[in-house]
Amino acid sequence: MFSPRLPSRSQKFIRVPADRVCEALRQTLSNMEEREEDSWKIFWAIVEGGIGTKVNLRIMPEGGVSSLSIGFSYRKPILILIGFLVAFVGLGVIFSPFLLLVGIPLVTALIYKIHLAVNRFLGSLNELLHGLETEYMREKLMEERSRWQRSPKDVSNLYRRLREKYIKMWGNTFALEYKINEYQRRGLTREEAIRKVADEEGIF
Repeated sequence: MFSPRLPSRSQKFIRVPADRVCEALRQTLSNMEEREEDSWKIFWAIVEGGIGTKVNLRIMPEGGVSSLSIGFSYRKPILILIGFLVAFVGLGVIFSPFLLLVGIPLVTALIYKIHLAVNRFLGSLNELLHGLETEYMREKLMEERSRWQRSPKDVSNLYRRLREKYIKMWGNTFALEYKINEYQRRGLTREEAIRKVADEEGIF
C-alpha cells in the first residue's frame, strides 16, 4: 500500500572495512560527489528517477566494520511540486476549478514516483551491501581456515577451556553455544567455530 511519507534517514552497520564500502559506492553511484569530513567519507548522489532527489551517504570506519548513515534531500522535488500546485491553483482561479481536480492527482503521481525511486535505490543499496558482506566474510573465512590448518590445535581441549571460562563468568554455557551456532550459520564447521571463539577469548 502506498504511503505519502518519504524515507528520510536511517543508519546501519556493515561487517566490511570502510575503504571497501567506499570503493563499491564509487563504482555503483552515478552523478556522485565525494568529500571527507573529520573521519567521515561523504557521498552525494542523485537518485535515478527521483525528480532531483539527492541521497547523502556518510561512512565511518568502526574497526573492522563500517557505520553507514543514509539521508535523503527532497528540496528540488518539493520546489517542483509547489510550482505545480501554484500553477494549477492559478489556472483554476483564472480558467476553471476543474483544473484543480487535474492537478491534485498529478502531484500525487509525482510523489508516488519519488517514493518508488527512493525505495528502489534503498533496495539496490541493501543488495550491494549484503553482497559485500558475503564476499568479505568468505575471504576472511578462507584466511582463517588457512591459518588454522598451519597451526592445528586440540579442539576438544579448547572447548573444555571455553566451557570452564563461560561457566565461571556466567554460570552456564548458553552464550558460548550461541556464539558457536552463530558462526556455524555463517558457514563454519563446529570445530572451526570453536577455534574462532577461542581466538576471540584469547584461548590458544
